[in-house]
Amino acid sequence: MVNLTVLPNEDEKERTAYLYFYKINGEEEELLNSVTIIQEGTETSTSTDYSADKTVRILQRATKGSGLPIVLMGDGFLDTDIENGTYDEVMNKAMENLFTEEPLKSLQSYFDIYSVTAVSRSNRFDGYSTAFECQMAGGMSTLITGNDENVIDYIQCIEGIDVFETLAVVVINSPSYAGTTYFGYYNENQITELAIAYCPIIYDLENDSFRQVLVHEAVGHGFAKLEDEYSYEENGKMPSSEINDVKLLQSYGWAQNVDFTQDENTVLWSSFLKDNRYSSEGIDIYEGACTYMSGVYRSTEDSMMNTNTCGFNAPSRKAIYDMVMRRGENREATYEEFTDFDTRNSSQVQTITRTSTSIDRPFARPHFVNKSIHK
Repeated sequence: MVNLTVLPNEDEKERTAYLYFYKINGEEEELLNSVTIIQEGTETSTSTDYSADKTVRILQRATKGSGLPIVLMGDGFLDTDIENGTYDEVMNKAMENLFTEEPLKSLQSYFDIYSVTAVSRSNRFDGYSTAFECQMAGGMSTLITGNDENVIDYIQCIEGIDVFETLAVVVINSPSYAGTTYFGYYNENQITELAIAYCPIIYDLENDSFRQVLVHEAVGHGFAKLEDEYSYEENGKMPSSEINDVKLLQSYGWAQNVDFTQDENTVLWSSFLKDNRYSSEGIDIYEGACTYMSGVYRSTEDSMMNTNTCGFNAPSRKAIYDMVMRRGENREATYEEFTDFDTRNSSQVQTITRTSTSIDRPFARPHFVNKSIHK
C-alpha cells in the first residue's frame, strides 16, 4: 500500500511529501521506507541554536499526595519555535487538555507537571532529524513510533524525578490524525508505571480532536493503562493468547475497563450494575472491545476509550481514581469512597457534549513493550 501525504510547513512556502510503503501484519504496521521530498527551490528548515535544549519548566507542583509526575515534551520543534514562544504555548495547551475530563479534572492537584524543551534539528519527520525520531505510518494507520531511550533521557533532566513513575507525553509538531502509547517497561524485573504517549497537534492547537486523542492516549492508556473499547468489523473472536495478555495487565491493576465474562455478579463493573445512582449512564455488559467483536466485553455503548467523543464511563473513572489514590496516597480506595467523589463531580461528566459522534479513524491498541530500562 502506498500513501502520499503533503503537509505545509509553518510559513506554507515549502511542502514536504512523505512517501510510506508499509504492510499490515495483524494490527502492527511495519514501516518499510520513507522518503522526504523537498520542492524544487526550497530548503528544509533546520535549527542552529541548541542552547535551550533540555531546559526544564515547572508547570505545576502537587498540593496533594506524593506528586505524580507528568513530563511534557515536543518533537519536531525548531529553535525558532522555542524562541518565539510556540513551544511553551503548545506545552501549556497540552497540560490544559489533559485535565478536561473527570475524574482527572478534579484530581489535578495530585500531579507534578513539567515541560522539557527539546530542540529538533529539523521539523521533518523522517525518523532521524527530530529529537525523538518520531515517524507516522500514514494512510489509514495511526501508528507512531519514536525513540523511547531519548524520551527517558529527557525525563532525567528533571532533578529528583522517578522515571519509573512518570507519564511522558510527546506532542508532535504535525497536524496528522494519529496517536500511540507505550508501556510495560521493567526495572530489575519489576513492572513500572512508566508510559510514553505520542500525540500530534491534530489539525490545530485548538481543535477538539487534539484534546480528545490526547486524553484517550495519555490519560486513558498512559496513566490508567485502560484498554480500548472499540472493535473492528474485520476482527472476530479475541484469541485466547491475547485474553491472557490482558489478564496479565489486570493482575497489575491495569485494564480494569474490559472483562471476559457476561456474569453480572462477577464482571469487573458488577457494583455499578446494581447501583441505582448509575442507572442513567447505560452501564451494562456489551460485547466487543480491544479491537475484537466477540469474546471480550465493555461496560457502555460508547466512552472516551471507544470513539474519544464522550467522557470516561464510570468503571474507567473508578480505575483512574483508584490509580491516583494507590500511587498518590499509597492506599486502596473503597467503592463507596469513589462513588461519593464521583457523585459530587457527576455534573461535570453529564454536561459534556461533543461536536461529532464518530471517531475519524480507530487507533491501534497500546503497545506493551516488555522491555527493561536502567536509569
